[in-house]
Amino acid sequence: MDAFSFYVFSGMPAHLIHVPDMMLMNRDEVFNKYKDVVKAITEDDLEKFSGPWSREETLHKVLRDKVKFATLSHRWLDTGEPTFQDMSESQKDMSKNPTGYAKLTKFCEKAGEYDCELAWSDTCCINKDSSAELDEAIQAMFNWYRSAAICIAYLASSSTTSDFSQEPWFTRGWTLQELLAPEKMRFYGKNWEPLSEDLDDKHPKDSATPSKDEISTPITPSQPDILTAITRLTEIESRDLVSFSRGIDNVHQRLRWASRRTTTRIEDMAYSLIGIFDVSMPITYGEGQRSWFRLMEIILQQCKSWEIFVWAGEWSPYSSAIPRSPKGYEAFGIQNSTELIKALNMGKVKGIVGETPPGLRGDHAFAMTRHGLQMKLPLLDVVFDRPNQSATIHAWTPGYLGRSESRDLHVRVTCRQRESNVEIYRLGIVNYSPSGLAWRNRCRQKM
Repeated sequence: MDAFSFYVFSGMPAHLIHVPDMMLMNRDEVFNKYKDVVKAITEDDLEKFSGPWSREETLHKVLRDKVKFATLSHRWLDTGEPTFQDMSESQKDMSKNPTGYAKLTKFCEKAGEYDCELAWSDTCCINKDSSAELDEAIQAMFNWYRSAAICIAYLASSSTTSDFSQEPWFTRGWTLQELLAPEKMRFYGKNWEPLSEDLDDKHPKDSATPSKDEISTPITPSQPDILTAITRLTEIESRDLVSFSRGIDNVHQRLRWASRRTTTRIEDMAYSLIGIFDVSMPITYGEGQRSWFRLMEIILQQCKSWEIFVWAGEWSPYSSAIPRSPKGYEAFGIQNSTELIKALNMGKVKGIVGETPPGLRGDHAFAMTRHGLQMKLPLLDVVFDRPNQSATIHAWTPGYLGRSESRDLHVRVTCRQRESNVEIYRLGIVNYSPSGLAWRNRCRQKM
């Protein structure tokens, strides 16, 4: 029973909906209700889930199968979502929030079709009056979506995959985590009609076509398939959609995914990425933009990839090395930023200074200190045709350095020989606004 206790109290949400009667259950109630089910687990049950893993891992898989729960991923209504307090009442007044209760009832119905007696929704299964419970939910939410037997995604504005470009679900900050974390997922559209013929949209080839007894709602065929449509819209490759590994690998790419999303509360733009980057940070609503700075500061402490600095736009009020929001990572465009990073990694930076030798590419190591960002950069000599001439080196796709008046530039290095007997070099990192205006940080060094 120790393994079951650990599963319930460390791996499951603090509150779950008991689907048959739509009543909330806490962890103690879940443990007591299903302990007899767990006691009845046999060696035959373990054998069904055996594989190239330990007995402990096998037991965990059996527990997840015996005590299943489903999670809901959705776009919140402007008003009318049932709250924790509403669901805690023994006699629920569904007339108060009919639309919200209808959605919740449909979700529980779909969870039951996947043999889940327990279900979790972020609208009513978190006691937001408890700061400790809210903090735990935000920190652990990625794990809950991953541990769920199925994630039911409700795309209220879509009838087919052709509607995805106008679907609000793909623009929200929290749904990025809810898309990446689940191992199994089913997408439903308007009127709760399934958007595919598969039982698991993340593994369509492994899913059998549901029978009338398995799934009662009608099928809405759609082209292209779910994963292809999502990849085209979000630029998230199918391998990440199917089996996402959380952490700070490919940090620039993951920040780009977040750059197109928004949250109602400014702090949630940072908090919604905690699980994706597998980091921990205190939850402090009311701190505003400082939440994003704190998240980036934590990522920078662990990240060894300089691509995190490939951004453009407004910088954070707390550090000019960090963008004001993830929007800074959208500025380059996916192809431009990918080609630029690839070119710089290969040292193929051409232009006024020619192809950059390995010894002149700078040091990839960097650190965020109390004085700001610390890194080593090479100083490259530039030959001027005339005294006091100013030369500007621009970086643009695909990492080519040259004199250009293009309005799509994002980075430039300005060098000027100001005195005949002393060479002074000036490094300027420029972030362009859409209007082409720029802000510049400068530092001088005498040679």
